[in-house]
Amino acid sequence: MGRIIPAIFVSLILSGCFYQGRNFDISPVRNIRNDVTTQREIYADFGEPLRRGLENGLENWVYSYQYYELGQLRESKDLYVVFNKDNTVRSYSFTSR
Repeated sequence: MGRIIPAIFVSLILSGCFYQGRNFDISPVRNIRNDVTTQREIYADFGEPLRRGLENGLENWVYSYQYYELGQLRESKDLYVVFNKDNTVRSYSFTSR
């Protein structure tokens, strides 16, 4: 019985669909401007970040989403935003697959 439950769990993951993170619209990415776009605008466009942190004393937000189908990555989106002390975007990085 102890081996049956993990085997069922693995087979469900490999045979089905699942996602990690929180899906977000990518169209506002093209409107992000360094030293112009504000933290409030990022929040309005993308919602609550998946993670918040500090990098060299500057706040950063991470948005991330991965979709798997039959155990294979089908879609991936990551947005990483670093803010200046005045809450404008210092830099950002967006990748997708």
